[in-house]
Amino acid sequence: MNAFDTAFHRLALAMGLVAGCAVIALSAGAQVTQQTQAGTVAIGTAPPVHVEAFVNSAVRLTHAEGATVYRVDGLQLLEAELSQGLPKDEAQASEMARERMQRMGPSLQERATQAAHAITLAATYGINRVPAIVLDGSSIVYGVTDVSRAVDIYRQQQATKGP
Repeated sequence: MNAFDTAFHRLALAMGLVAGCAVIALSAGAQVTQQTQAGTVAIGTAPPVHVEAFVNSAVRLTHAEGATVYRVDGLQLLEAELSQGLPKDEAQASEMARERMQRMGPSLQERATQAAHAITLAATYGINRVPAIVLDGSSIVYGVTDVSRAVDIYRQQQATKGP
């Protein structure tokens, strides 16, 4: 086996582990959806706005107090953590990965569930890039990392629509 085949095999193993976590997470999705409370943001005297922000690990939000933040690259981060430094030998890599998963315990399922929920919700909204801020479940502001600015943009759009 050459270096490329070995690396590909290790990646496939890690992807299998993450896929297994995602299946568990998606099967628990209804429960997570019920337990997750999306945030509302109140600015000034205007009524609060229901805010959900979709980002990846490279995006830093400002003024996000009260917003629910979803990281859409959570599964990739989890995969990288689980596959980091795995040996070339398949049996050893599988055993090491199993040990890591056991050490992580319930937090592994929780993280996988949250990551799968973020991806599922982003797909439901039709989000195709980040940062994306969803306001009142109906409008999306792309490319803005300041949540209060996104709320202002949304309110301005709502004001021009009229009653």
